[in-house]
Amino acid sequence: MSLPLESPAQQRLADDLLAWGEDRPVAAPGVAAELRGELQRGLAEQHDAVAAAASARRDGRVWLTRTTLERAVCDGWQLEPEPFEHTWENVRSHLVVAAIVEDWGRDRRVAIDAVVADVWRQEASRQPGDPGSRSAWLNACEDPQRLRAEVAELVATFREVWPRIPGEVLVSDLRRTHTLRLARGRVVLRGTTDVVLDSHRQDDRARALVVDLRTGLPRPGRDRRAARFSALLWTLHTGRLPFRWASFHVPEGRVEVEDLDVEVLRDVVASVVDAVIQLGRIADLRPGASDHELRLSGGTWCDHCRRRVACPEAPR
Repeated sequence: MSLPLESPAQQRLADDLLAWGEDRPVAAPGVAAELRGELQRGLAEQHDAVAAAASARRDGRVWLTRTTLERAVCDGWQLEPEPFEHTWENVRSHLVVAAIVEDWGRDRRVAIDAVVADVWRQEASRQPGDPGSRSAWLNACEDPQRLRAEVAELVATFREVWPRIPGEVLVSDLRRTHTLRLARGRVVLRGTTDVVLDSHRQDDRARALVVDLRTGLPRPGRDRRAARFSALLWTLHTGRLPFRWASFHVPEGRVEVEDLDVEVLRDVVASVVDAVIQLGRIADLRPGASDHELRLSGGTWCDHCRRRVACPEAPR
């Protein structure tokens, strides 16, 4: 079956991202199970770290997300990140992805402004009574028309570049949250895949494409790690390997792809175990541990850490 391509931009995306018409790689049987087994064994070998990290949490569980793994570069940032706040940029990003998903589900039969308005209403009414919620931020937004216009423009850009994906051609799975419980439920991996395109055919080849949608400034290293984490979560959830994972930058219509590499996924498994080790080590420190007892590392993340004013590494 062919895709209904409507423009040269869509043809480029079909070639560069979907690799339409190219043979898919053979997926060695049992690799997904091996990755899961490596993760389980790695956590079992770090029983004490798991126990310490879990006991330091109110619910007795270590929740690992792409954010947790990002913060693993420094004990200080892991311990004292700046509290999350809704901003114009991250609210716009959420609305763009939500509107793309809504537009996809309606097969682009509704005007973009109407799609954005519907998504806005849904999000604004989700938790209006919580002053820290996205709903409260939207309801207090000083220039909602401008924000809606920016969201609509990005959704229009997506439409121009992405072809429609008929269900009879590919299976589309959008904004699916995956939760994986390990180490007797004391470690929980959690993350959301924005777009997964899969084949109706199930054989010995890797046929799924996992895509993260990005709407802010490109951050190559961080974006790549996020896409890899999404690919690992999807693999562990389904027991199958994707043929490719990628970041799609909506404003530029640009893609960054990485083809199936089992060793890369093994590296992600190792980073998950390392993050648990770090959290266990931090939990074993006495309250108010000094900088000398922590493993600190300076970087761009210092801007997002409460300790940056007094931290010896931040000025570096």
